[in-house]
Amino acid sequence: MAEGTQSIDRAATILNIVAREHKNGASFADIMNETQLKRPTTRRLLMALVEHGFVEFDGENKRYHLGPKIYEFGLQVLPFFDFQEVYRPSLMRLVESTGDTVFLNRLVGDDMVCIARETGSFPVKAFVLDVGVQRPLGLGAGGLAILAAMDEAQAQAMLQRNQKRLKDSDTAPERIPLLIEEARQKGYVSREVSRLGIRTVAMAILDSAGTPFASLSVSTIQERMRGDHLEMVVNALEREVRRINDKLSKMRPLHPLHSR
Repeated sequence: MAEGTQSIDRAATILNIVAREHKNGASFADIMNETQLKRPTTRRLLMALVEHGFVEFDGENKRYHLGPKIYEFGLQVLPFFDFQEVYRPSLMRLVESTGDTVFLNRLVGDDMVCIARETGSFPVKAFVLDVGVQRPLGLGAGGLAILAAMDEAQAQAMLQRNQKRLKDSDTAPERIPLLIEEARQKGYVSREVSRLGIRTVAMAILDSAGTPFASLSVSTIQERMRGDHLEMVVNALEREVRRINDKLSKMRPLHPLHSR
């Protein structure tokens, strides 16, 4: 890899880490350990990102957060964002038909990011994810749905890259391939978070090239997500994923959440 390209790749990796840890901030040690870069290289890249406004350093808690330049870029993207046209109608129909909490999740690098959440009429809300939360693919029903829709080689490569981060989670990494295979057989992911008493059902969304890049998921309490209600949720998800995929089939595959 050429030196210039390598620096860009390293800076992008650091930005992804800072974005993932944006809420609480990423420490210098965490960034250095995860990137496996030497201290001087890590410091040089972080200083450059801070100088250009992509990252901010909080001197009080000694942690790095996303900077104002990221926000500026986000504002420039908004006019081309097809969320209102392509995705929001499906989220609202799911909320109305199921009464549950509905999430739209997006693949970003090796992570899944929750980019939208809508709540239904059922009084117990399943807030298993906040908008903006970024987690390694392999955690949660939404991420598993994307992995299950990938070909085997791609899914295994993704899990390999996320191996260390998955080991540090409360999900046993050795169970993930079994969950992926189960999802492929069923056509959807069904995951329970016992400590929260929540069950989530998820399906992948494909771009016009047939590549999984996002997922829709529906969450509610375990006692509710079974029998007739589970069947209804699965059918509703299938309808909305099909509608979204039909819309995306008419759009170019590059960055399907952004522009036509």
